[in-house]
Amino acid sequence: MAAVRLGTYLATFLLLTSTMSIAQDDRVSQLYSEAHSAETAGQFPLAIEKYQQILKLAPKLAAAYNNLGRLYYQHGQLEEAVRALSRACELNAKLAPPRALLGFAYFQMGDYKSASRELAVASKLNPADRNVSLFLARSLLKSGELTQAEHLIESLEKESPDNPEVLYTAGQIYSDLAEQVIGKIQTVDPNSYLIEVLLAKVSAAKDLWSDAAEHYKRAIDRSPNVSELYYQYGHALWASKNDQGALEAFHHAVSLNAYDSRAIWEAGRIELTRDPAEALQLVTKALQIDPNIPEALKIQGQALLTLHRPKEAIDALQKASVADPEDDSVHFHLARAYRQAGFADKAAKEDAIFQQMEDESHTPKSPN
Repeated sequence: MAAVRLGTYLATFLLLTSTMSIAQDDRVSQLYSEAHSAETAGQFPLAIEKYQQILKLAPKLAAAYNNLGRLYYQHGQLEEAVRALSRACELNAKLAPPRALLGFAYFQMGDYKSASRELAVASKLNPADRNVSLFLARSLLKSGELTQAEHLIESLEKESPDNPEVLYTAGQIYSDLAEQVIGKIQTVDPNSYLIEVLLAKVSAAKDLWSDAAEHYKRAIDRSPNVSELYYQYGHALWASKNDQGALEAFHHAVSLNAYDSRAIWEAGRIELTRDPAEALQLVTKALQIDPNIPEALKIQGQALLTLHRPKEAIDALQKASVADPEDDSVHFHLARAYRQAGFADKAAKEDAIFQQMEDESHTPKSPN
């Protein structure tokens, strides 16, 4: 995750030269055309040579330094990239693209302090550039500036709650913050169950669910009457494929807190393939406590479908689709329900919606 994924972002740098008034010098204009053609043809050494020739003729042309630095960056010549991009920034301090790319170069070199400095400036020059904001957060994290990184990533999470790059960075930041807090708690109360809870959350953020479950188990040993611990323990066991252990933990959580809708519906999820009638009873109970749990509504529909009650299944699955419009698997199950109820046209429509959503996601997956 350390590499900067520029993609089309680099295309914005290509446009810089054309926005500058270089056409005043015919030779510079010709060299720029040759550099651009060489780059388009994949002849990068030649493109670099052309930009160097431009700079001999026009040594104060910031755009040429920017494009030269970009080429160096693309081909891993980071020290040369830093020199060229730094010069572009000196010549025109208001240009955001070379400042951003300079920050990326420093990040790739492991100089996170310098990366933070340059990316902070780039972010002020172009606040709409989320790629810059993301790598500023990562640079701050690497520099140990966790509070600043946390504030920045929280803002990015609000704007892009489903962006995996943002979520990954958030997980890293929260893990480091948790480790700081763990150290403080150990100083105050070395035997506190909260130490194990925080360690569990750090493991969960890294998808180390077996480790998370072990930490929750130790927390339960230290504080056996906290219902939340049993729910979290059950969820970690389920995520690590220990369904029976998870089911026992969920039931224990409910014995301590009868209103824990999470433990109830997640127990229903496990029971769905074992005992659909029991699954239906559990998720229905969870929905009586909290009617807006999309996953519980979907499981309710699946259980009803398995029990050959398609009309009721259709109602539950329609509610699930409203509660979570992004879940394509709901349409897969709706198609089955309509087909079981004898509505072939509606089933075909839901199949088409499911297929369209699958195609748009570009990540085919099996319905669950």
